[in-house]
Amino acid sequence: MELRVQQARAIVHEINTVLPQKINLMNKDGIIIASTDPERIHTFHGGAARVIRENLDELRIYRENEYPGTRPGTNFMLQVEGVPIGVLGITGSYESILPIANVIRKMTELLVHEQEYQRMQTHLQYQRHLFLQELLEHSETFLSKEQIERARLLDIDLSVPRRIVVADLDSPVSPERHNEVFSQLEMEAQRIDAACRAISTNQMIVFLTDIRPQEQLRSFAEKLFVYAKSHGIGLCLGLDSPAPDNTRLRQAFEQARKALYSCHRKGTVHIKGYDEINMELFADLIPLTAKREYVKKIFHGYTPLELADAVHTLECFFEHDGSITRTADALYIHKNTLQQHLRKIAARTGYDPRSLRSSAVFYVVLYFYQDIHLAGFPT
Repeated sequence: MELRVQQARAIVHEINTVLPQKINLMNKDGIIIASTDPERIHTFHGGAARVIRENLDELRIYRENEYPGTRPGTNFMLQVEGVPIGVLGITGSYESILPIANVIRKMTELLVHEQEYQRMQTHLQYQRHLFLQELLEHSETFLSKEQIERARLLDIDLSVPRRIVVADLDSPVSPERHNEVFSQLEMEAQRIDAACRAISTNQMIVFLTDIRPQEQLRSFAEKLFVYAKSHGIGLCLGLDSPAPDNTRLRQAFEQARKALYSCHRKGTVHIKGYDEINMELFADLIPLTAKREYVKKIFHGYTPLELADAVHTLECFFEHDGSITRTADALYIHKNTLQQHLRKIAARTGYDPRSLRSSAVFYVVLYFYQDIHLAGFPT
């Protein structure tokens, strides 16, 4: 383990905010890498070099330049878990610094230990992220006994089949805010399911959970949604379809993404499973230009505002299963006014929304219209 420059400077700053002593931190080569006196940084400290060379616990210096580059003070070996990492120097007479010397020494060692722990956790998190990313992209060929053992060392249990939940925020946020939300949701997910592991990728958050039954998986998603909402975070979540083993995780990830996309299309649905979607299975294969042409063909001659108004009316009409009464109530208009709107659409398009035969045409139009708007494509 090495005492790194940024680490040492952070420690000196931390200690100097609560204690007034002049201190230096030297690496194992005897070079001052952090100091309350900026002019001493990068200079050689002969006393520190001797402490390291002879494995001394403590070295007192009484005179200026008793060793090259030194001043009166005391130098202590710094160790973390019994391993020498550098030297702490405290300037001043031994008697004046003695009451506080061991406190500074222990503070320094504790801060180094804490920073090293955080560094290792960050590294572990990075390795876990890489592993999960590979797993989601190549699960069919990626999994082997060696990789399952690698997963175990990263605290990922792949001995049982996993399910996937994909979530994203209902409105764009900065990368910093996204990382903050990810950390919050990851902790909450692990509170619900201790075996759950999460990865943040392309503004999405992917949860791999060992919760298998569909009802329990939906409950898991609902708890995340409620937690997020209580913290002012809007979420949409997509669920995969059950798979027999973890070699299908790439397919499960795609399924959950399609379900998530369906949530965004609808706008009023925040949690959806892959088994609940229908047109999404093939509509994604149709180019946006073709979808736009189809909408223009059915609603030929409509201005964008007229089209938006007609789409809103039809969406509400189909959501209420063609009920004139309930649709009129939802739109806050009279039933006769609604009937006039529907007759006008029938006259202009040649397709009557109240006809079972024509309803399929409008259902496709509504689906394509939402896709066009989600993509920012002009109508």
